[in-house]
Amino acid sequence: MIRTKMLNFLLFFVSLIFFSYLFYIQCFRHHYYEKRAKQQHEKKFVLLGARGNIYDRNGVPIATSEPCFSVFCTPRYARDAAALVRKISRLSGRSRKEVRQLVDKGDFFWVEMKVDITRRDSYLAINDPSIGYTHDLNRRYNMPEIFTSMIGKCGMDNRGIEGMELQFDDILSGESGFAIYQKDPAGGIFPYHNYPEQEPRPGGDIFLTVDLQLQAILHDKLNDCLEKENARLAAGLIVDPETGNILAMVNVGKNGDQRNHIICDEFEPGSTFKLLALTFALLNGAQEGDKIDTEAGKIKIRGHTINDYRNYGVVTLKQAVAHSSNVAMVKLSRKFDRERFLLFVRDFGFGELTGIEFPGEVRGRLPDAVKMNDIDFATLVFGQGLTVNMLQLAMAYQVIANDGVLQKPNIVQAVRKGAKTIYEVNPLRIRRVVDESTARSVTDILCAVVEEGSGTAAAFNDMKIAGKTGTAQKVVNGSYSTSAVIATFVGFFPAEKPDYLIMLMIDEPKSGYWASTIVAPVFKEIAQSLYQMNSHHYAAK
Repeated sequence: MIRTKMLNFLLFFVSLIFFSYLFYIQCFRHHYYEKRAKQQHEKKFVLLGARGNIYDRNGVPIATSEPCFSVFCTPRYARDAAALVRKISRLSGRSRKEVRQLVDKGDFFWVEMKVDITRRDSYLAINDPSIGYTHDLNRRYNMPEIFTSMIGKCGMDNRGIEGMELQFDDILSGESGFAIYQKDPAGGIFPYHNYPEQEPRPGGDIFLTVDLQLQAILHDKLNDCLEKENARLAAGLIVDPETGNILAMVNVGKNGDQRNHIICDEFEPGSTFKLLALTFALLNGAQEGDKIDTEAGKIKIRGHTINDYRNYGVVTLKQAVAHSSNVAMVKLSRKFDRERFLLFVRDFGFGELTGIEFPGEVRGRLPDAVKMNDIDFATLVFGQGLTVNMLQLAMAYQVIANDGVLQKPNIVQAVRKGAKTIYEVNPLRIRRVVDESTARSVTDILCAVVEEGSGTAAAFNDMKIAGKTGTAQKVVNGSYSTSAVIATFVGFFPAEKPDYLIMLMIDEPKSGYWASTIVAPVFKEIAQSLYQMNSHHYAAK
């Protein structure tokens, strides 16, 4: 009797444990086992949404995405590990030792990323269940050598990591979808009508203000100059003065330098900054015919001597700018109110971000008017003691070319998804900096630079060109170098109603020193090419 009761109790206890475990599995571990079952019977494929394209202003593709494949290996499913190692090594170009280590480790690994359909099929021809592939997208660039510093690039995951690819990654990135397939006992997959799926969505397309043809012209001329002068780098901009649209933006440097120096670097502008002193003087009563004694090309301030290239004698204000006299600018600035002048400089956009649609823009640095001494202010008016980025300097000249109005620089024209335009950029007026009459007086003086002064090498075809040269000594080990310079030229034409503004910079030219002989001739070559492109337009005028 006791044995029977004990046996019944034991059976009851075992049954209780058994059914409790079943209850636990079915009620509390349901999702876990459901997930494992799906992993055994279903295969989910991620379908990447195509990254949006980038086009120039005329719809010419600059960056596009094309379908490709990434091949992987799961070694534990291999039929013949030795044969697998041998075949993967042959197709991928990896050493057998490297592949053998990966296979012996037994973990999933990528065999080759972003391959075309031919190479994918070559891997599948191995006919081993350990080899598989996923759909991928490959970023292709049209003429990458002329666009790299501006467009940037994507990483292996198709996300932007530099340049405009990074700046507009949210717009360009597509939305991924998925498809779920049934797996048979042998590991094969096939579609099943009742399984969920989601179509991928492509990213938006970006249309730039940049013109491919102008970009190519600017790149070729700068690259020729870089090699000829054996310089550290060369950079240039072409801007529509009326709208502020960037028509071309090029950086070329040694050793594969792909940095956008135009926006991301700052430098002392040198004599191109004399535009500010000239304009401020005209606004405060100076006349282009006013006489200035350059005192044999030398002037002393607080024990420091400021020199001109040569003795210009007594010159008019117009001649002083044409020949880029430092002494004349210093004497002119003695009547300036320092605080008002620094505020005026800020009105032109210096010391502030331009708002260009590009990552990494620098503000530049302006001195504090209160802390400046006489020598600091004297050198400031001819471009020493402050820093600017190249785009800021170009847009300061854009103010004059646009009759005194500062525009926001734009590099994006529109964003579209399919046939729908979701964003369109219109020219944005920032503010009026100077009146129209003053802007035209400054333009007239800048024309004298090209006609009779330091910029004569920029002249061509009797075209009325306004421009200014700049040769700025670089600071090396805390003092100004006598050999390392930044040579610049800014000009716009036709001067009366400009179509183009061109800003050029050559950093550390080795075969020359002065912007008048280094950069001005490059401006001429570029301007001539633009003139020839639009010869019918200028002939009609």
